[in-house]
Amino acid sequence: MRLSLLTLSFTAAVLLLGGCDKTNQNTAQNVTAAPKPAIAMVTPEFGTFSAQISVTASVEPSPDGIVSVTAPVTGSVEKIHITVGDKISSHSPLITIRSADVSDVQSDRLSAKAAYTQAKHVHEMNKELFKLGAITANDLAASQSNLKQAEALEKGYAQKLNYFGASSDQSLTLHSPINGVVYEIGTHLGEKVTNDAAQTLIRIANPHKKVVVATVYDKDLPAFFIGKQVDIATENNERLEPIRGKVTYISDVMDPENKTTKVYIQPAVDSPELRINMFAKISLGAEKKDVFRIPKRSLLFKEGKFIVFVKKGDKYSPIDVTLVSDDPEDNFSLVKGIPEHTPIALEAIALEKE
Repeated sequence: MRLSLLTLSFTAAVLLLGGCDKTNQNTAQNVTAAPKPAIAMVTPEFGTFSAQISVTASVEPSPDGIVSVTAPVTGSVEKIHITVGDKISSHSPLITIRSADVSDVQSDRLSAKAAYTQAKHVHEMNKELFKLGAITANDLAASQSNLKQAEALEKGYAQKLNYFGASSDQSLTLHSPINGVVYEIGTHLGEKVTNDAAQTLIRIANPHKKVVVATVYDKDLPAFFIGKQVDIATENNERLEPIRGKVTYISDVMDPENKTTKVYIQPAVDSPELRINMFAKISLGAEKKDVFRIPKRSLLFKEGKFIVFVKKGDKYSPIDVTLVSDDPEDNFSLVKGIPEHTPIALEAIALEKE
């Protein structure tokens, strides 16, 4: 009797476990078989559109409007009188340098001054002696020649100190050669400087000579060419109309990392709204034919290419397209390379994650 009860209990347990396992399998099958959410599709609009191209830029001093200040002696920076952005006038103090060269020139000037004083005294005495017939005319001429040489030497050292801008027996102060704005300070207190044209201490920019430098992506570069008219806008632009500009130079060098090229634009007017080191936006419009207008979220940038997804059977396949315009203020992009009447996936990123 006990054996029969054990057998029945074991059989019931096996059946119960088998039923649970079958239920779990059915549940797993149900989860696996759950349909994926449908991918929304959209048919690109084909036609002729006005493509707005906008790129970022910065206002920089024109190369012919920058003056570089270097050290005329070897020494160390004792004081910096200006900061970046300061408006300065010609002869404004820029930087003071402590230098043994100044001490040497000061010493040489004092020696030359003493020699000049002595030569002048000798010449004055010789003039009196010549009147008395005590010396010859040649002796008088020789003393006069020595006087002129001593005077020239003393003046030379004085002019050298003046050129250095000596402010004490051991220091000199460099002054601005033009009216302008301090664009860059390339030194600091205590730094050793030398009489080297390659070591620029201060750069001063003429505020009336400016150029706008745009950073243009490779896809937008064909729209820019020498002489092209563009619009320049700034955040604080109070004009009803943007400032006009003209492309004057396109760099031959492309940034390999960002795929951008520098484009130089000359403003049509010397506007006070354009200040050196401020940011600006360059925009230009052009009619583009044979292009598709698609939502930006349908476009994906991957491995240096722009792609959209088209449906082929039950799968979605990427195809390469050419981006024509991608105005940041518009929710749509203009592209080339999509077959006509071909729907594309509305959410490219969602497909990329699958």
